[in-house]
Amino acid sequence: MENRLSHANLALASAGVQIPRYDRRSVTPGIVHLGIGNWHRAHQAIYTDDCLAAGQLDWGDCSLLRSSDTRDALAPQDGLYTVVSRQDEQTSLRIVGSIGHILVAPAGPAQLLEALLDPRIRIVTLTVTEKGYTVISGGGSGHEPAHAGFDGTTASLLPAAAR
Repeated sequence: MENRLSHANLALASAGVQIPRYDRRSVTPGIVHLGIGNWHRAHQAIYTDDCLAAGQLDWGDCSLLRSSDTRDALAPQDGLYTVVSRQDEQTSLRIVGSIGHILVAPAGPAQLLEALLDPRIRIVTLTVTEKGYTVISGGGSGHEPAHAGFDGTTASLLPAAAR
């Protein structure tokens, strides 16, 4: 039986796999990110991981989601995941540990506001893909938020936090 990726199993990573070299228990949130999709995990979270590795432990990532799928996949792995990078003939593996908290909008809109209002948060970032929008009815060419009112969506969450 293979060991699943987790904080407890980091030492079992194969030689050559880059692992977090900082104490994840000492990391505090400095960023709230809305939408923790593939792009965020392959780019922004890596830059955050680099800051943490440099000793800037107050830049942890608290991510907000619209559905629980990604949270449920990452939870058994303690938020850890592996990024595979390829350049020319070289392949490298990196386990990223910068995502510390994952909150789901429908499960607790109040928690989302609380995260955004946390005085330790200095940056709010977002990556919203086509899944976060719906085409305007009547054949319009633009996009509108898929939900109205404060329901934890991007379109309602940020104005509510700014009040």
